[in-house]
Amino acid sequence: MLVNSKQLTSSHIKANDGELGKVKDVYFDDQHWTVRFLVVDTNRWLPLSQKVLLSPISVLKFDLENAELKVSMSKEMIEDCPKVEEEETVSREFEMKYFDYFGYGYYWAGADPWGDYNHPSALSNRDMQVNIDDNLNDVEKTNHLRSSHEVQDYDVTATNGDKGHVHDFIWDTDDWSLKYVVIDTHNWLPGGKKVVVAIEHIDSISYEKSAVFCSLSIAQIKACPEYDADKLNRTGYIEF
Repeated sequence: MLVNSKQLTSSHIKANDGELGKVKDVYFDDQHWTVRFLVVDTNRWLPLSQKVLLSPISVLKFDLENAELKVSMSKEMIEDCPKVEEEETVSREFEMKYFDYFGYGYYWAGADPWGDYNHPSALSNRDMQVNIDDNLNDVEKTNHLRSSHEVQDYDVTATNGDKGHVHDFIWDTDDWSLKYVVIDTHNWLPGGKKVVVAIEHIDSISYEKSAVFCSLSIAQIKACPEYDADKLNRTGYIEF
């Protein structure tokens, strides 16, 4: 199912013993274009200055109609799990502690988006991941996490150098991948419009320049489908 950032961040998270809170940010991997963590607002029952993170590995179901995301854990597990301070970045070292706590396989111990798999649920049991320790010598020691809140409103640079900006993201809750970026073209086009660009056309993201680099020209971006949140899951709406 395709959802935009507003639909995702307005969702209530349901543990097996009650509500955890709401999604307030998404940390995604800008190499595999995959959601790695959902940042949760737990202030109603866990008033800490630390970030509470959920991996998509724990997600059982996303109910768009009821704005509800069900996860396979208890409130106690979340209360006791590893956390980072609100202003602290999520390091690979932290990820190892986090995944060890839940008994998950490491997504970075393989070439596919989720280790040797294409779906996060495959890592819910570490026993499914063979020779995990042997694989770690050949992987990067740093991650490639980006905050969707931070990247939203970054400039988008087309191949000829002109700029628009990021307006929204479209996520696929079936495999938790980032499928499309919504670009606001008002800097380029008279009156402007918002268009949907496939993630395959995004070359890179620069934190230093607060910019997203696109492999399309202005004319090609202009020809992309105009953004309509109500049509995201309609057959034939987004075709490239």
